Amino acid sequence: MRLCYGTPEDIDKWMELVASVRSSFPGLETQAALDEHRAVVAKFMAERQAICVKADNEIAGVMLFSRRHNMICCLAVSPKYRRRGVASMLMDEALDNLDRTKEISVTTFRKNDIKGEGAMALYEKYGFIGGELVYEMNYPNQRYILFPDSSEQKARQTAVNRMTSEISSMLSECEPSIYLYGSSVMDDFRLGWSDIDILVLTKTQISEQIAESLVGLRQTMNVLEPDNQYYRLFEGGMLTLRAFLTGEPDRVVYWGTSGERVTDKYNFDSLCLTELLEYGQLLHGEDIRGELKPPSFDLLYDDIYRHYEAIREYAQKPSRSIYSFGWMLDIARCIYTLRTKKMISKSEAGAWALENKLCKKPEALIFALMVRSDPTMYKNIPQTLNYAQTLTEPIQRFADVLERELKLAKSKRTK
Repeated sequence: MRLCYGTPEDIDKWMELVASVRSSFPGLETQAALDEHRAVVAKFMAERQAICVKADNEIAGVMLFSRRHNMICCLAVSPKYRRRGVASMLMDEALDNLDRTKEISVTTFRKNDIKGEGAMALYEKYGFIGGELVYEMNYPNQRYILFPDSSEQKARQTAVNRMTSEISSMLSECEPSIYLYGSSVMDDFRLGWSDIDILVLTKTQISEQIAESLVGLRQTMNVLEPDNQYYRLFEGGMLTLRAFLTGEPDRVVYWGTSGERVTDKYNFDSLCLTELLEYGQLLHGEDIRGELKPPSFDLLYDDIYRHYEAIREYAQKPSRSIYSFGWMLDIARCIYTLRTKKMISKSEAGAWALENKLCKKPEALIFALMVRSDPTMYKNIPQTLNYAQTLTEPIQRFADVLERELKLAKSKRTK
């Protein structure tokens, strides 16, 4: 067997293979779909992103990959040639053509889907790690990611998957939908600063016994893996979808920065809801975001105003901590959301505010972005902590800008 780059002369036999296994590929059920796929293959061939393994006069396996998107797009092996190293030959060549210093992704079948047993085994053999649950061609799939060897994200995603597995197992009778949102999905997670935000919505109420077990799950995971630095960072709420939608009392498991408890309410403001709807990743269960109503601008305004009030009250005497720089980034993001009705990451918002010259003390915002970029380094530098204590004036002057934006938005609301 030999590996070759596909050429137009190969396309008929290539498509014969695809047609023979199309029952395992949702979206290729009709002749029209096969014809469309043929055109896609021809385009990939022209860009030297289509590879195949040939055996005698047959094509034993095929793969499409994208250098631009750094991803594996399609893999198919003839049943006749499976378990003979064909898929590995294709993977080796594709990975040699992709950027290993960045994430390489592939979308395949979910765990427990018999159609994907071989593909998942292959990807896991090469180090791919399961990520968010998605739908392609109206069929449930999962995104798998190959992280660079030194990537912090690899360890974080492994922790996310482990925590998801524990929560879903404990809540199996409640049919949970588990979501990841916040900085982890907005490409703005910074170890030493960020939390790992999750939301768990169940179809039935969590029992008292299970709730008590879930309250201590973070500590349990830390005891089992004491060197893991991620489990303590998980924050969020676990409650029924009904209670989440209506605000009625429920048995709620709450994980926060200051501790954890079983309570009867969970505050999930409109800013978090916007993040969930725009960026959230489904980790387990049924995607029920279609039942969630996007917040109105009035709700966003009210929550931003509450942030503004907190800034005026609590940022008068910033602490000697890197987290004091967070006030600057919070203000930037509030202004961005008021102007656009959308959410972006804190780092993006800070850069946007600088570009638009919104901050009266830009040096403080620039320094805040520097600290955000590498908090584990800056938190041990005395000069950084000393500077944090002097941020009262920069924060309050930036809050003046937010105040003006709030007044402007309010005037538009009343027209």
